[in-house]
Amino acid sequence: MSNNFIDLPTAIQLTRNYRENKDKLVTPVFSDAMCISETFDASAIRAILDQPGCVAFRAYYGMKENKQVTMIFVGVNDKDQDIVGEGTENILVDMGQKCPPYCNEDSPLTK
Repeated sequence: MSNNFIDLPTAIQLTRNYRENKDKLVTPVFSDAMCISETFDASAIRAILDQPGCVAFRAYYGMKENKQVTMIFVGVNDKDQDIVGEGTENILVDMGQKCPPYCNEDSPLTK
């Protein structure tokens, strides 16, 4: 079983800690750079995981020209290497729907 699972109370506390402190993490110039969450299509994540040899996926943080921080996902093989480069499809996922404005107001993770 994966050691990546956490319980809901822990997730609630972690997301609350982030929301309460995110503006302190950056200078005022970048105050709007970090969002609360991003939503990605399941088909995009499946495309990463369905690659031959994929055993995990990795998240990278990127920054767009408008200074918005973004998540980029890539598949990882059993040697802990990104599945990118010659001879691969180079399936990378970005362009999630950012919160705000696309937020789940009913989730305990956003309260």
